[in-house]
Amino acid sequence: MPARKKPTSSKAKAVKAKATKAKTGKAKVVPGKCLGWKAVLNLMPPGPSILRVTGKCIFPKHGFKVTLKEAVPQGINPAILLLRKTVTPPIGLVIQTPQVVKVTFTKKTRTRYQKVTILPDGVTINVQIVV
Repeated sequence: MPARKKPTSSKAKAVKAKATKAKTGKAKVVPGKCLGWKAVLNLMPPGPSILRVTGKCIFPKHGFKVTLKEAVPQGINPAILLLRKTVTPPIGLVIQTPQVVKVTFTKKTRTRYQKVTILPDGVTINVQIVV
């Protein structure tokens, strides 16, 4: 009988990740992955209207910084705001434990945005309007 081969380390990791997903119902989070995006446009008087976009990014170690800025140029649809996400890696010695970085973008606006797209991820979220 031929000897049975042991799975390679990458195969073993894939099987373990699949088993973990089956147990917890959650997929393993990719380092530097941003999720939980929300966009809220507050139109409540007395004004001005404020758009707030929030989310969180998970990194394998401390010291990362994440910013959101309006993309230049904006797209052809004025109802969709394009934001550019910039990640700045840590410099020097840092704590080697995972870190969750909260990301916030705030803008006073007269435009009634319907969607926000975060670049380069290509994630598009609907804007919740509070009246």
